[in-house]
Amino acid sequence: MNQIVSLIITLLFLVIIVCLTVTHRLRDRYAFLWLITAIAGVVAALCIPLLNRFALWIGIYYMPTFVFMMTILFILGLLVRQTMSLSNQSDRMKTLTQELAVMEKKMLELQQAVEGREKH
Repeated sequence: MNQIVSLIITLLFLVIIVCLTVTHRLRDRYAFLWLITAIAGVVAALCIPLLNRFALWIGIYYMPTFVFMMTILFILGLLVRQTMSLSNQSDRMKTLTQELAVMEKKMLELQQAVEGREKH
């Protein structure tokens, strides 16, 4: 029964990710990550007995603990990736703002030079 419920939930998640990707509400670079995650969830739901054996093999006697541990590690990985992306975006925003300020200064200087020529 647990396997059927897990399979239904992960398939529903996969369908949601596909719908978000098709409607372009989820960008391609992130969609690939989420599609792989959803597919891994479906495979994990199909292989619950194997996950039980693997958890026992590595010394975890309660398989949901293993699943929660893997989920937390995955979420931490996503947070690191998002933080890196946010840092990159922040650096880019700073550079673009500086470039815009330089361009505005040059444009103002050109306008002043043109106005100065028109007066003479």
